[in-house]
Amino acid sequence: MRLLAAFSAVLLWLMMCLPTQVLALNSKTIFQLNENRVFQIRVLNRETGKKSSIGSGFIYGDSHQVITNYHVIGQIIQEPGRFYISYLAKDGTEGELRIQALDVAHDLALLISDQSLGKPIQSTTLPPRGAPVFAMGNPLDLGLTIAVGTNGGILNQTDDSRILFSGSLNPGMSGGPTFDETGKIIGINVATARNDISFIVPSRFLNELINSDSWPALETEAQFKTEVSRQLIEYEDQYIEKITAHDWPDIELRKLKLPGAISPTIRCWDNSKKLNINKLYNRFQIRCANQNNVYLDETSQFVGDLSYEYYWLESDQLDRLRFYNLYEKLNKDQINGRVSKEVVSNFNCQTWFVEIARQEFKSSLCRRDYVEYQGLSDVLFTAAMTGHKQQGFFITLTMTGVKYQSTLPLLKKFLESIEWNP
Repeated sequence: MRLLAAFSAVLLWLMMCLPTQVLALNSKTIFQLNENRVFQIRVLNRETGKKSSIGSGFIYGDSHQVITNYHVIGQIIQEPGRFYISYLAKDGTEGELRIQALDVAHDLALLISDQSLGKPIQSTTLPPRGAPVFAMGNPLDLGLTIAVGTNGGILNQTDDSRILFSGSLNPGMSGGPTFDETGKIIGINVATARNDISFIVPSRFLNELINSDSWPALETEAQFKTEVSRQLIEYEDQYIEKITAHDWPDIELRKLKLPGAISPTIRCWDNSKKLNINKLYNRFQIRCANQNNVYLDETSQFVGDLSYEYYWLESDQLDRLRFYNLYEKLNKDQINGRVSKEVVSNFNCQTWFVEIARQEFKSSLCRRDYVEYQGLSDVLFTAAMTGHKQQGFFITLTMTGVKYQSTLPLLKKFLESIEWNP
C-alpha cells in the first residue's frame, strides 16, 4: 500500500508539472461554437427601414455588449437622428443597439443592447507568427462564414495597431472576430488589401475600450463629433511627440543630408520619374509616408497622414529663365485629393523667406480646418531653395487630421535636421 501511495504521489506531481496540451480546434468547430455570438451589424434608415451599410460584430465584455468597427457604424456620427444600428443573428433574431463608447484611432466601437444577447467571447494573446487563425464575418450580405489564414505578426509600420492576416476579408466582414486555434479571439477584422493580405486590430485595444471607466454621453451629433475630435487630437499629439522625442536617421540626396524615416511607421521610397534621354534636366525624388490611416467619416474618409517629399532638380542645358519656369511648375502647393468646402475650410497660408542649412528658401505654411470637427486641421508646408541658377531643391510636408499647434515642434526639428554638403 505504501508503494502504491508513493507511486500515485509521483504520478500526480508529474501531471501537475508537465505542460498542459491545448486541443487545437478546426475551422468547423470554431464556427459552430460561435455562430450564435457573431452578428451582422446594420445601419438602417429610420424612414425606409432599409440597410445603408453592413458589417459584423460579436458579443464581448458582458452579455449586453457588442464590438464592431467604428467605420461600420460611422453614419450614425453624421446623422444620429436619421439612422440607427441593428444586429441580426443567425437565427433571424434582431434588435437595436446603441453606441456606448468609441476608439476612433483604432477603428473600434462598443455597442450595447437592452437585452442579454448570449455568452461573451473570450480573448487571448497573439499566437506565434505563422500559426493558423480564423476570421468570422458576414461577407457581401451573403451570410455568416469563416476564413482561414495565418498570423503574419504585428505590423510596426502601423504603430503596432494592426496584425497582418494572410487570409481573405471581404466587405461586410469588418468588425467580426478573429480566433486562434483555442477558439479565443486575438483581434477584430478591420481591412483588406486584397490578394489574401488583410488586417486585424489586436485584442488588447478591445480590452482597453471595454475596461475604460470614463465613457462620455454619446447621443447627439455634437456629442459624437466632439468626442471624435478629442480622441484624434489626443492620438495624433502622442504620435507626434513620440516622433520628435528621438533622433532621426539621415538620407542623402545630391548635396543634402535629410531626415529619413523619422518613425518606424514611415517608409521611404525612391519616387524619381524615368528620365527621357532627350530631357534637358535631371530630377531626383524621394517620398516618405506613414500608413496610419484613421477613418474619420464618409465625406472626409481618412486622416492621420504624415508624408514628405524631396525634389532635386538640376540642368546644365537650360538657361536661367527656362530652369526657373520648370522649377516653379514642379513645386507643389496643395494636398492631393479633393475635399468639399463643406468638410474643410480654404487653406490659409503664410509665406516668408527662411535660411535652412545655410541656404535661402522661400517657404509657405498652410492650414485648413475641418468644419465639423473642432480643433482638427490639415497642414501643408513647402520650401523651395532659391539663389541657384541651375540647381533646385524643394520640400513638401503634409499632415492631416492634426492639431495645428502640435505640428510646429516637429516641423522645426525637421528643418533643423537638414544639412548642406557643398
